[in-house]
Amino acid sequence: MVEYDHDVVIVGAGPSGIGAATALSRAGVKDIIVLEREAEIGGIPRHTHHASFGLLVFKRPLAGPKYVQALRKRCPHVRFATSTTISALHEDGLMEIISPEGTKTIRARHIILATGAREMPRHSRLISGLRPQGVLTTGALQQFVYSAKLRPFKRAVIVGTELVSFSALWTLKSAGIKPVAMIEKNSRITAYRPAALLARLLRVPIHYDAQITDISGTETVSTIEIDSKSTGRRTIACDGVIFSGDFVGDNNIARASHLALSKTTQIPLVDQDWISSDQSISVIGNAVHPADMGDQCYIEGLAAGQAAADILQNGTVPMGTIEITHGSGIKMTTPSFVRVSKNEPTTFDISLHVTAPFTGKLTVKHGESILYEKSRRCLPARRILLKGITVNASSTEESRPIQIMLVDE
Repeated sequence: MVEYDHDVVIVGAGPSGIGAATALSRAGVKDIIVLEREAEIGGIPRHTHHASFGLLVFKRPLAGPKYVQALRKRCPHVRFATSTTISALHEDGLMEIISPEGTKTIRARHIILATGAREMPRHSRLISGLRPQGVLTTGALQQFVYSAKLRPFKRAVIVGTELVSFSALWTLKSAGIKPVAMIEKNSRITAYRPAALLARLLRVPIHYDAQITDISGTETVSTIEIDSKSTGRRTIACDGVIFSGDFVGDNNIARASHLALSKTTQIPLVDQDWISSDQSISVIGNAVHPADMGDQCYIEGLAAGQAAADILQNGTVPMGTIEITHGSGIKMTTPSFVRVSKNEPTTFDISLHVTAPFTGKLTVKHGESILYEKSRRCLPARRILLKGITVNASSTEESRPIQIMLVDE
C-alpha cells in the first residue's frame, strides 16, 4: 500500500495557489500544504502597494499586501511552508524539496503547480549595449521600493505599456522617481486605452512604434537609444530602465519533469480542469497562461482546487482526449486538450492570447462542426475567454483536433 505524506501539495503561494488551497479546504480535504520559495506568501501582489486588486473577488479595490491578507483569511486551516523550494518532480506524486530543515522527498496524492510567471528580462529580449546597473524588471523595482525602501535611480524609462507597465509608472511616482518616457513597440498601448491618461497626467511621453536599441553607461545607465517609425532614432537621458511585461510562465520544474509540454511555448499541457498529462498533477494560473490579473488567477485557483478535490474523492478522470490546436496569430490556449466521457457531450471554456491586435471572426471547429464563431476584437496581453464550448464525445473516434482560428472578415 502506497503511503502519502500529504493529500495535496501546492507549489506556489500566489493568488492561484491560495485559491486552490481554499477550494480544497472547503471541499473537506484535510492535509494540504502550500510550498512557497519566498520568505512570505502572496506572489506578485505582496510587492504591489497600490489598489489594483480585489474588484472581482471582494468587490472593492485593495492594495496588494491587504489583498493577500484577505485571501489568506479564507483558508485559515491550510499550512503554508515558506522558504521552501521544489527541486525535482517525479511520477507517482513524488517530489524533492529543499527547506531550511534540509532536503527531503515527499509524496502527495495530488500536486498543484501554481508557480506563476515572470517578466522577460533584458537578456531575453536581445537588446545590445553595455551592462550597467539600473536595469530592472517591474517586480525587482517594486521589491526595491516597497520591501527594501530604496530608490534604485532618479530618472527612469519604462519599456512596455501593459497593465504592469502602468503599475511601474505608479510605483515610480510613489517613490519620488521621475519617469521620463514609456516605450511601446506597437501603435497603441497594450493596456486598456484609459491607462494612457495616467501617463498624460504625469506628463510622461509614450513613444509608439518604437524599440529600444541600445543602453549606454559604465557603472550606471546614462542614456538609451530608441528607434521609432515616426520619429526615427533618438537618445534619451536616464539612469534607470524598467523592462515590464512580456511575461513567461515560470515552468522550470515542469520542463525538467515527465510532464508533456507545448512544443512552441514549453508550457505544460493541461485539460479543461487544469489536469496535466499526469492525472495526479495540476498546473494552474499564470504558469499556463501568463499573465492574467490576480483576481482572475484566484478565481481559477478556486475552480482548479475543486476539480482536484473531485478527483481525490471520486477517483478517476475521463480517458478520452481531444487535442486543441490553434492557427497563426494565437500565442497560447488553455486548455490544450479536452478530456471527454464516451457517449455524452462535454462543455468547457477556452481562454487564449493573441500575438498582435486583431478584429475579425474567432472560429472554433471540430472536424466539420463549428463549435463557436463570433466577431471579436482581440488585443495582446489580454485574456480572451470563450465560454460554453460543447463537443460531442462520440466524434472523438475521428481523432481530429479542435481547431481555433482567427479569420479576417
